[in-house]
Amino acid sequence: MKFVCIFLFVFINLYCKIIFAQNIVVINIQSLIDKNNDYINSIKEIEKHQEKYLKNFENKENELKKILKNIEDSRLILNENEINAQIDDYNKKLNNFSIIVEEFNIHYQNQIVMMREIILKEIIVLLEKYAIDNNIDLVLDSTSYLIAANSIDITDIIFSELKKINIKLEYKNFEYN
Repeated sequence: MKFVCIFLFVFINLYCKIIFAQNIVVINIQSLIDKNNDYINSIKEIEKHQEKYLKNFENKENELKKILKNIEDSRLILNENEINAQIDDYNKKLNNFSIIVEEFNIHYQNQIVMMREIILKEIIVLLEKYAIDNNIDLVLDSTSYLIAANSIDITDIIFSELKKINIKLEYKNFEYN
C-alpha cells in the first residue's frame, strides 16, 4: 500500500510538471489570411474581372426571361407541338446558361482556395520559425479551443511578420467558349 501511494505521488508530480512545462500559443489563421493585403488586392482584381461576366450573365438571364414570357404569351396561339419545341429550346438555353454560371463560380472558388493555401503556407513557415525561436511546444488555431488568455495569442506578431513578405498571388481569369 505504501508503495502504491509513493508511486501515485511521484506519477502525479511528474505528470503535472510535464503539463505545465508546455509552451502553448494560439493564432487566428482565418484573420491573418483575410487581412493580408496581397489577398485583399487579389480579391479586388478578381471582382473587377468578374464584372464584365456578371453583366453578360445578367443580359443572358434577361433574354431567357423574355423567351419564357414569349412562350407563355404564345400558349393560346400556337399548337402543342410548336409550344413543346419552344420549351425544349428554352430548356436547352437555360441548361447551357446554368452550366456556364456554375463553371464560373467553381473556377473562382478554386482560384480563391489556391490563393488562401499559398498564404497559409507562408503562415506555417513563420509559425515554425517563431516556435523554434521561442521554444513553443504547441500552436493552436483559434478554432481549436474555447477560451484562452490574450497573452498567448500571437496573431498580431505573425501578422506583422506576414506584412513584411510580398506574397505573389496569381490566379487565372475565367474563360469560356
